[in-house]
Amino acid sequence: MTEEKNTAPFLPPEMAAPAEVERQRALLASSALIADALDGMLNFALILNRQRQAVFVNKSFHDFLAAHGVDDIIGKRMGNLLGCKHPPEAEGGCGATEACTRCGAAQALALALGGAAAVNECRILSRKLGDDLDLKVSVKPLKYGGEEFLLLSLSDISSEKRRAVMERLFFHDILNTAGGVQGLISLMESSEPVELKEYLGAASKASDRMIEQILSQKELSLAERGEIQPKPTELGTAGFLGEIAGLFAAHEVAKDKKILIAADCEDVLIKTDKTLLSRVIGNLAKNALEAEQSGATITLNCRKTAQGAAFTVHNPGRMPDDSRLQVFQRSFSTKGAGRGLGTYSIRLLTEKYLKGKVSFTTGPEGTTFTAEYPQSL
Repeated sequence: MTEEKNTAPFLPPEMAAPAEVERQRALLASSALIADALDGMLNFALILNRQRQAVFVNKSFHDFLAAHGVDDIIGKRMGNLLGCKHPPEAEGGCGATEACTRCGAAQALALALGGAAAVNECRILSRKLGDDLDLKVSVKPLKYGGEEFLLLSLSDISSEKRRAVMERLFFHDILNTAGGVQGLISLMESSEPVELKEYLGAASKASDRMIEQILSQKELSLAERGEIQPKPTELGTAGFLGEIAGLFAAHEVAKDKKILIAADCEDVLIKTDKTLLSRVIGNLAKNALEAEQSGATITLNCRKTAQGAAFTVHNPGRMPDDSRLQVFQRSFSTKGAGRGLGTYSIRLLTEKYLKGKVSFTTGPEGTTFTAEYPQSL
């Protein structure tokens, strides 16, 4: 989150009074036709009032919410029902936060409130459902009993999105790397002996990068399926950060840049899975390096906390708003549409396997990611 925020709500924050919501619910519930039509839909379906509050939901959505412990449904907005992390950030809740300006569901609702049918996609960081959701959202105006409502349909496209990202990764990133290796081999075949060493070095780095890309995706797939078994070992955080900095000292993303350990870095003894922690902090460091131009300095730090240790990775640049509002979402990457799973994997490994939490700040003084972990896993 930056220090300069757009505080104007994207959609009106006002809510209908409970008595009005109950009247609307009773009106719709009295229609067997509406209940039968919506219950016959395979997708989740909701009818919202003009304040975007649920006044009717179909059986499939009701059962889905009930299975996740959500039974207070009527009068709530979509983001609240699905456990979106953003509604608590603003008094008006779902639709009224800064992040809602980038939300496909909020954009579709805005169009429907203006009288037009709309279809869009949205990603929800759900704390309530235990997983993130990629949804296709269809919404259109509905008139019943002389009143205006919104008919909202939700389709879970999480698997489709995950598959698209994986296909994009293999068909674009890895094929590009493989093509680079092939090109270098062709050059070696026609080169002078004195040039072979240079080409061999470049080919070796390219093949290492390709293997790393494949292993990263294998690890992420295992993590999403809950098939990783952490192996805790003791480590000192200062020495650990020194290893991370050393790994990137000669890395291509660090060319003409510096990666340093802060002078006030504390050496905290923690017990955690070093391999997974290396993946998290290494990815944060790599992201920071990729975000900067030549001459920039990336700073790694660690401080002792009451619970354990907090690592920070700082780069001097400010994150663009579009990236800032979508960090940690599964289908979003700062590298562009369909380009990997980015900070999502960092959050997944941290929260699900290392029992920690990750956050960030960004503003005129730069961008800092903080990853906090317990003293013992």
